[in-house]
Amino acid sequence: MRDFRLQAAGFLVLALSGAAAAPAQANSEICVECLVVRVGPAVVVRGPFPDELDASFSVLKLADGSFRGFSANGATYAIDGATLWDMGGPRRTVLEAGAPGSVNECGRWLTSTTRSGGTLIGMVHQESICDYGPQGQTDKSMAIAISSDDGLTWTDLGTVITGSDAPRPGTTSGEGDCTMLDGLDGYLYAYCLRNSDWQTIVARAPVSEPTDWHKYFEGGWSEAGLDGKATAIGFVGTGAGFLQEQGWVAAVATDPWFGGVRLSLSEDKVLFVDLDEPLLAIDGSDWNRPADTDLIAYGTLMNPETGSSAVDADFLVSYVYVPPGEGFESRYLVYHEVSLTVADEPPAAQVGVALTRWSDPEAQSYVTSTGPLTGDRLDFQRDEIVAYMLTRAPEGIASIKFAECSRDLSGHLDHLLADEGSCAPEGYARERTAGWLYAAEQPGAVPVYRCIQPETGAHFASSAPDCEGLGTRKFLLGFGLAP
Repeated sequence: MRDFRLQAAGFLVLALSGAAAAPAQANSEICVECLVVRVGPAVVVRGPFPDELDASFSVLKLADGSFRGFSANGATYAIDGATLWDMGGPRRTVLEAGAPGSVNECGRWLTSTTRSGGTLIGMVHQESICDYGPQGQTDKSMAIAISSDDGLTWTDLGTVITGSDAPRPGTTSGEGDCTMLDGLDGYLYAYCLRNSDWQTIVARAPVSEPTDWHKYFEGGWSEAGLDGKATAIGFVGTGAGFLQEQGWVAAVATDPWFGGVRLSLSEDKVLFVDLDEPLLAIDGSDWNRPADTDLIAYGTLMNPETGSSAVDADFLVSYVYVPPGEGFESRYLVYHEVSLTVADEPPAAQVGVALTRWSDPEAQSYVTSTGPLTGDRLDFQRDEIVAYMLTRAPEGIASIKFAECSRDLSGHLDHLLADEGSCAPEGYARERTAGWLYAAEQPGAVPVYRCIQPETGAHFASSAPDCEGLGTRKFLLGFGLAP
């Protein structure tokens, strides 16, 4: 298993270099400020696991209509399910680490797949020099493998992307963690993490020659995939998909300096523009676990009909999630449904994330949250989307930041939304940032009330003044975007 302190060290390098604040920006025809994004409820589809979910999760649709997902941590596992959301079942190993001294001696992580005729092409993250830990080292690279049985067995075609830096003690070297997509222009594209400066780079190969990779460098695809130089395209993230209707590459990155999961878009597959508002708000991105904040990692885009990275305006964002206070033994796979539309003029708020009310099977407790429900909350059932919360304070409009808080109430969970800083004074433990609500009514907004169930004392949220008959209204919290 990879030591995540190496990942944390990389984020420190990024912070000191200021790279996160200055991604490459395109002279783009994309009216990025006109985009409207709605992010649906967080749904846990797999986990918890201590020994997998250590890379982007990829899925493919099989001929019989079922789906096969791939999770990895050193080894790569296949998981079969009746639907794309049915990924909680047993696993079988399909890729394992190589021999000692090999380029993949630490493991082989399948990160993405695409079909070419009857062949499945897989992009495989590799690591060697498995000296994980403080002051240790490892070296990353990428290989191509192919399968004729939908990913149950693989033929390794060899390493195709390596860094120009040499391994040295105390560092993580090389280029890896790539996800691959079909650009529908005759080329495959790979978006990769360069460990020397924690920047994203891009390489491409003809679909007809999937081992012939060249990196983008100073305006052209002139550098070899093996040991070649590459121009940094910013900290746009390695989890990428292709928006077929618009012809854009979309990439997601967890960026603690941005305050959330950022969506970046590119017309030419190289230069990106960013949405100003996160898809999801975060409190941090601490890879030294356990930590007070939760962790979102290995985000990527998926087509909800096929599982591929070729998506439409309605797509899925998937990621690996570790809850607040938990270590890497508690990794979950999470999906959100996402819709992207273009408005006639820039909206007051571009991004809204679903504030969803969930209840336990006996309806003794409620959770009203914008995040995943994990642990003993996995059995909670979805009631409804109350509203969409903002993922950042809007400019020029008064708003209130809310946190999610919880306590044990006579053996039942009591969970509520409270103004930031109010959890502890009200006798609750703070869990995470939920998002922002408008302080006053706005066009297209709905009220969000704090309600209480008199019999149990459990709190919940509702957009109805009568709390939908589930309890008693206490007071108005604010106004969210209408579902």
